[in-house]
Amino acid sequence: MNCSCLFSAFCFIVSNALGIAVIVEDKLRPSYSEIALRSLDPEYIQLSWNHRRNIAPLVQCSHVFNCLAWLFLLPPVLQLAWSLSRGGKRKVGIHTAIGGFAIAGCTTEILSRLLLLGGWGAAQWISTDFNLNYWIDSGDSLGWKTLEVVYIVMEGLLNWVDAFEWICLFTILILLYFSIGTQMPEQRAMSMGWARLGLMVAFLSFVDFSADLLRLEDWKTFAQFAIFISIVNTCILLPMWLLWLSCTIRNVLPNYDEIEENDPVWSNAGGTAPQIESF
Repeated sequence: MNCSCLFSAFCFIVSNALGIAVIVEDKLRPSYSEIALRSLDPEYIQLSWNHRRNIAPLVQCSHVFNCLAWLFLLPPVLQLAWSLSRGGKRKVGIHTAIGGFAIAGCTTEILSRLLLLGGWGAAQWISTDFNLNYWIDSGDSLGWKTLEVVYIVMEGLLNWVDAFEWICLFTILILLYFSIGTQMPEQRAMSMGWARLGLMVAFLSFVDFSADLLRLEDWKTFAQFAIFISIVNTCILLPMWLLWLSCTIRNVLPNYDEIEENDPVWSNAGGTAPQIESF
């Protein structure tokens, strides 16, 4: 079994389980009020920041595991793309795109999470050590309102990054399905059942991408819908796809033992490496 696929599946499950727990804890808490949020009520904002500090370990662990999931996903996807292209001899554009989207998704994920962790650290420091109550008039709380607006913008940036990751995953799985489906049946090393499971994951990834965008119109409704899609897709189907891949990826990888045996440089009579003549 491929250990990288196993670690990626585990990290995806943990990351999305923690992310779902954060959304449920944050949006369904008794003190949550969209009206107070939109009106930038200072007391509500301070309560929200106290709550965010309490759930910060869950949020940060979710980000770390999501980065690890993409890091562990990258090597098997690149190996699979190279093997399905037969060393760059078959459908080079499609398999190059698979590798490119995998690298783009992984790079974007790591950079965005690092920026988010840095932004969260600065925002938390400001919320605890800076004067946010008195800026112009006594008790105007403009500092709290400004901090909340900046934090909302930072969360919006993360939502778009997550949406881009879903597009990368959607494209990778669609192209893998096309690559495997266009092979001759007798040459097909990867199962079409595995490819169809990836197609289902791709469809749900696109639905999750749409839900991320539609949250801007109705946050509470589409946040709950996104939770359901995430449970089905990233906690069940995507780990199943990765576990299946870990068991079958060896079928498409080259057997280097056979290569060495068939290589005239190494396959001499004694079975040892050829001796280099001295001059």
